[in-house]
Formats: sequence, C-alpha cells, structure tokens
Amino acid sequence: MRYIDIDQQRSFRTWPLLLAPKAAERASARPRPVAHALRGILLVAGRLLEGIMVAAAGLSAPLLAEGAVPAPLTVVAVALLTAHILAAAGLYDAEAGYGGRRALLLSALLTLVSVPPAAVAASWLAGDPLPPVFTWAGLAALAVGAARPGFARMLKHLARWSQTARRVLVVGDRDRALEALSLIAGDERRWAFPVGVCLDRDAPPRPILGGFIASLDDVERMVREEAVDDVIVAVPWKDTMRLAECLAVLKPLTVDVHLFPEAPEPFVDGRGLSVLAGVPMAKIGSRPLSGWRAFIKAMEDRVLGALVLVLVSPIMAVVAIAIKLDSPGPVFFRQSRYGYDNQPFTCFKFRSMVARPEEVQVSQATRNDPRITRVGAFLRRSSLDELPQLINVVMGSMSLVGPRPHAVSHHHHYARLVDDYRCRHRMKPGITGWAQVNGYRGETSTVELMRKRVIHDLWYIDHWSPWLDLAILAQTPLACLKATNAY
Repeated sequence: MRYIDIDQQRSFRTWPLLLAPKAAERASARPRPVAHALRGILLVAGRLLEGIMVAAAGLSAPLLAEGAVPAPLTVVAVALLTAHILAAAGLYDAEAGYGGRRALLLSALLTLVSVPPAAVAASWLAGDPLPPVFTWAGLAALAVGAARPGFARMLKHLARWSQTARRVLVVGDRDRALEALSLIAGDERRWAFPVGVCLDRDAPPRPILGGFIASLDDVERMVREEAVDDVIVAVPWKDTMRLAECLAVLKPLTVDVHLFPEAPEPFVDGRGLSVLAGVPMAKIGSRPLSGWRAFIKAMEDRVLGALVLVLVSPIMAVVAIAIKLDSPGPVFFRQSRYGYDNQPFTCFKFRSMVARPEEVQVSQATRNDPRITRVGAFLRRSSLDELPQLINVVMGSMSLVGPRPHAVSHHHHYARLVDDYRCRHRMKPGITGWAQVNGYRGETSTVELMRKRVIHDLWYIDHWSPWLDLAILAQTPLACLKATNAY
C-alpha cells in the first residue's frame, strides 16, 4: 500500500491509497464487455450458490424431520423463487454490502419466511406430498447465512487483485473532491479504486494519484485512457451552474455518474440512489450496458454475427466478382467513422462508387449521383453494400444492431447542430438500427431528419433488450425493400 500526500497545504491529512493500475497495464482497453460482466458473473455465481444451498436443504430436510422428499421440480421452483426474492431485496448488490451484517441477517430472514409458502404452493400445484417445510426453511436460512460472509470475502479479494474493482474519477471543487477521494480510498472492501481527480478549471495544476487533470476539457480523455467505470460529481448541489457544466461534459460518456451528497448519511434504499465505496450517492447517469447485459450483447454480436457472416459468404463472393467486372478499383471501401465512445474506427463496405482518392470532405450520396456505379446502385438500394460490416461486428468495432455510424466530417457537422448527437455513441454502431426500421435510412438531407434519427437512436439505447434487437433484425429486410431514400 502506498501513502500519498494529496494536499501539501494539509500535510496532516495523508490518506492511504491503494492505487488502481494504469490503463496501459490492464489486460484490455475499453470497450471491455467481458471485464464489465465479470462483476455481474461473480454475483450471479453467488446467487446460484445460494440457490443450490436452498435446494440441498430441501433434500436434506426429510432426514431430520418427518415428511416427504420434495419432488425435483418443487426443489428447483423454491430455490429459484428464493433467489429471486433475495435479488429483489437488493441483496446481490456488492456495493450495498453483499457480505455486511445487514445483508447477512436480511438474507437469512427472507429465506426463512420465503421457503415455507413457496414449498407448500409448489407441492400443492404439483399434487405431491408435503415436505417438512419448516425444517427446510431453517436449514436453508442457516446455509445461506453461513455461506454469505465467505463468498463476500472472496469477492473482496477478487476486487483488490483483479479487474472486478470499479475505476473511479472524481470531478468537482477541491475540498469536496478530496473529501470524496478520501472516502473511496478508505473503503476497506476495495470495490472501487480512485484513478484521478478533475478539479475546477481555475485550480492550480498539481499531480494527484498520478492521474490529475487540470480542467473539465480533459475529462473525456481521462475517462478513455484510464478506462473509468464511474464518475463522481462532487460540487455543492446549490451551485446549479457548475453542476450543469459537469453534467454536460459527462452526458456523452459511457460511464455511471454519481452525485456526491452534501453530507454522508446512512444509506436508505430507494430509486435513483447508489452506493459507491460505501458512500451513498444520487445516481444521475449510467452506462447503457453493463454486467450481464453487456455480456449478452457482446455474445449476440460475436456468435450471431459470425454465423451470419458464414451464411452470406457465398453472396459476398458473388458481389465481389460483380464489382471487379463492373469497374476498376478495390472490392472493399474503407472509411473512418465514429463509433463507440466517440472513437473513430475503420468501417468496411462494398465499393459502390467509382474509385477515387480519399476526399477530405465526404458528401452523402444523392439521387442519380454520377459517382455510383451500375452494380453499386443495386447494392445501395438493397443494402448489400453493408454486408462487409459483419467483419466489423466479429472484430468487435460494430454491433449487429445499434446507431448507424457516420463519416468523420458528418459527425463533426451534426455534433454542432443536433442536441445530444454524441450521446448516440454510448453504444456500438450497428449495421441496422431502430431509426432505420422506422424509415430513417439513407440520406439525411436536412438537420431535422438527422435530429429524428438521433431521437430514435437514443430511444433504442434507453430501451435496449435482446428481444428488441431480434425484432429490429426481423424488420430490417422489409425496411430495406420499402426504403425510398437509399441511393
């Protein structure tokens, strides 16, 4: 453990800070769906472990008390229902105290009162003899209460030595930011690591934690370079101007945003509240996908994307031959576009225009555009020119479904004209999207059309689910056939 004096003027206040590793030392850079999902996977493992204990208690109860052995279906139903009740009570939230005394007592109590009615109902519905439900409940409560502290210690060690700990950046005025920093650094559970502080614009430059940034203008760079998971805004709540300034900078970023309280108070569970490093805060922003949701989205893209790529490879081969026979030039068109976290990436498409040197200002294709080749016209109308983007999906720079990526010049142009335009990059860009299946595909000839596309993109980000993705994929072929502004 390293001791760092973070304020020379207050040398008596020296906090022990277990520093997070630098981003360059991490296994991978953002986006990190698997790394983000690891925390969720560990907590789901805890839920599974407690479900198994409830099931084992049900099978063991007839050995200690008179009653029938519960049917396998009854055992599974009771275990699942108990785990669901514990989850609904917030008892699988690591930050809220997975292994704390309150969580231990509440989990045992809820198990004790949940098992009997669940076992009676399941046995009655199945027409099975009644097992010794109270013995089952007692054994299950003891098992859950005994296992939880040990599993919590394991989570603590994993958080200390692995990527499961959350990386936190503090933004705000000097006194409150350092107060927040000291609380995070002093949290013995090590669920969070401070990676830096961003003080006021007029604050004198001074290294803090090896990750100091002098102004809000550098927040985006810091978030990206240090792979930040959470940002704490530590400014007085009554200072609405400064608060609005901080939120405007943070809104497009793919991080969870917490508002540091005026004074730390005992945690009260409720909507919009969060706990980070043991400190209760108001959660005012969150990443669209995290934990299991990020993992599911990543697996959906990699597995389904690879499968579709294999299935359409014969079509892609035919298209490639047609392009070579139709006009001189390469088969693929590569273009830099803005994607996840407002970072540029190389987007692949089939070439649909005459080959020419890279243009500085890229103009959108229009009706009867002379640059479009004969084969290219068909490819663009049918959207077959987008098939190579399956390569981007498998490589991880794009998603099957998401906001469509735009060329660099278009990105800068519309970012100045359309509110929240950059917020659409909080998810990976997609081959198709909610805007496209709702008629906003192809040319955006006016700012109003782009504004409507952005509104649909943001709605998709806020309402994402695997089922929504499947619905969009199912609607895409029909949307391509009906489109009149793709040329």
